[in-house]
Amino acid sequence: MIVGAALTLIVSHGALAAENGPRLRIGHYSTGSGLMGFVIDRMGTPIKLRFDGSDEILALTAEQAPYNSMTLKRDDGVSVLRIYETGRILVFSDKLSGGSADAYRDQEAEPLVVKKATKEQAETEAESLGRKLRGAGAPALAISLDAPRLSADSAAWSAMADAIAVTGITLEEMLTSPIAREVIAAKLRRVVIRDADRVDVRLADDALIVEVKAMEAVTGRPSSARLKSAIGDLL
Repeated sequence: MIVGAALTLIVSHGALAAENGPRLRIGHYSTGSGLMGFVIDRMGTPIKLRFDGSDEILALTAEQAPYNSMTLKRDDGVSVLRIYETGRILVFSDKLSGGSADAYRDQEAEPLVVKKATKEQAETEAESLGRKLRGAGAPALAISLDAPRLSADSAAWSAMADAIAVTGITLEEMLTSPIAREVIAAKLRRVVIRDADRVDVRLADDALIVEVKAMEAVTGRPSSARLKSAIGDLL
């Protein structure tokens, strides 16, 4: 793997320099045990990653680390990857023995982009998610969209649909816990995905407000990890 050039941090631009050639900037990696795999996309800024078995794309922030390496972190500050100048890639996860493992490039991959969606499709996904969550233990929960600034044909509805999906991933996981399910069922009646000028998660009476920047796909919404942490703190 020739990935050393990807480690040069261009501080003035806040980005990692990509390797020469698009083939080397995108790839699928797996741990030696095969327990974990992921696609990393270094075609632009920020660097993006998606773990196998997940629909969520993570936007990662690069920080300098010891031994001429770079650590890539989620929006909640948790380290996901470390890339060394030698080409070594280390993935961090509590699912791995010891909390980390080396990962090796094993396949080609496509760029990580959110699925295209229209306003109608986003609204349908919100309704569908509401039904799913009500059946999972939150009987009064409804999902709605608040995006008056977006025209009906705006491409930003794709980002709104992506925010719905990530919110669904978070709440579905939380509802598997009896304690979290009881709290959510008792305190929440609505989840509102709102187009705003910031990324935020807050509680307003019995509504969870997830604020997103719909014009900024992936980076304009919180990750499921940040959502889970924020919801836990709020409730």
